[in-house]
Amino acid sequence: MLSLLTLATLAAAAPAGCVCKPRLVSRLNHEDYRVESCSGVNEANYFSCTAPGSVSQESCCYEDFGVIMQTQFWDYNTGSKSEGVENVFTIHGLWDDLCDGSYNQYCRPELEISDSESLEDIIVNQFGRQDLYDVMSNYWINTQNSNVNNGGSESLWEHEYNKHGTCFNTLRPECFSGDYKRHENAIAYYQKTVELWETLPTYTFLENAGITPTSDRSYALSDIEAALAAGHDGSKVYVGCRDGKLSEIWYYYHVKGNVLTGEYKPIDSLGNTQCPDQVWYLPK
Repeated sequence: MLSLLTLATLAAAAPAGCVCKPRLVSRLNHEDYRVESCSGVNEANYFSCTAPGSVSQESCCYEDFGVIMQTQFWDYNTGSKSEGVENVFTIHGLWDDLCDGSYNQYCRPELEISDSESLEDIIVNQFGRQDLYDVMSNYWINTQNSNVNNGGSESLWEHEYNKHGTCFNTLRPECFSGDYKRHENAIAYYQKTVELWETLPTYTFLENAGITPTSDRSYALSDIEAALAAGHDGSKVYVGCRDGKLSEIWYYYHVKGNVLTGEYKPIDSLGNTQCPDQVWYLPK
C-alpha cells in the first residue's frame, strides 16, 4: 500500500534553478474545483485579514473568516494501529477562524449534512469519489481525542464540515460554476482538507529533527516547536497536549483568493499552547 507520507522529489518536473520542496505521493485523484474565477476581482489581490477596508461576506474570492487552520491528531492512547497510521498524525479538520483568533460555528444550517444521510453514499455513489473516501477512511479517524462520540469516522467528517466547513464564505454554492449539485461544497471541503494535510507530514518534520515517539524520555517543547516551524516556512505551529503528552498540532494560514484554489501563506499560531516545557511524545 502506498503511504501518503512517502516523499518523492519530482525533479523532472522542476524548473531549472528551482529549489523545490519534495512532494507527497498520494492516492488521491486531485480533481479540479469547479469554482468561479477570481481573475480581475480586487479583493483577490489580498491575503485574508489584510484587505484595506471591508470586503463583502458574499465574496467568493476573499475569506472573511481569514485564519485557516489545518489540524491533526496524535492518538497515542487509543490503540490506533491500523495499517499505515502508526507513524502518521491523522486528520482532524480544516478550520476557519476570525482574524482575531475567535470563531463562529455551524454558520449555514441549510448546507449541513444530516445524521440521516450516508457520507459513503454521498462521496462514493453521488460524486464517484471512491479515492477520496478511501483516503478519509484510512487517515481521518474518529478516536477519543475528537470528542465526537456518536459514531464512527463518518460522524467526525460530518461534524467537521457542519461546524467549520459551512463557515467558509468562499465555499457557498454561489461560488461554484456550472450546475451546483447539493453537497458539492462538502466534497470540495473534504478534498481540500486532505490536500493540505498531505503537505504537512508532521511525523516527518519531527523525525528530521531527531524527535520520534518513545516512552523512555520527554522532549523540550521548544525543540518540537522549532522542528515544526522548519516545516511550516518558519512560522510557529500550535502544539496541543493532554496531561503533558503530545496530542494535536494546528497549522495556521492566510489565503489569497478562494479557499479551494487560492494561495496559502503560513502564519504564526494565534493559540497559546498549554503544553509543559517538557513534552512526552508517546508511541501509538
